[in-house]
Amino acid sequence: MSVLGLGTDIVRVERIADLVARHGHRFLDRVYRPDEQRVLDRTTDAASAALAARWAAKEAFIKALGPDASAVPYRDVEVVRGDSGAPTLLLHGAARTALEGRGARQALVSMSHERDHATATVILI
Repeated sequence: MSVLGLGTDIVRVERIADLVARHGHRFLDRVYRPDEQRVLDRTTDAASAALAARWAAKEAFIKALGPDASAVPYRDVEVVRGDSGAPTLLLHGAARTALEGRGARQALVSMSHERDHATATVILI
């Protein structure tokens, strides 16, 4: 198995919370799919951290694709929980096409967050 791409991103949780506060559903619907928005049922701080981690995962995926990935909408990269509870990327539309165009079969993701920052790393195999 060879690595075909690697991307990482870190984001301030407050930055995402501010975007949600300022733009509400206009921002949320542009970036997150409905299942991803279910984290809004959590407390405000937990929801902001979860959204920030998902943002970081989307950014990390796009970075892993390389310079030709500018046409991939954030919404085409969906973070879901696998059977084990671990995060998994479900790729739609342009994201799926870009992954296949890169010659990869799968995008592995690892995410983490704390009070102030969220981070994610994506490996394309």
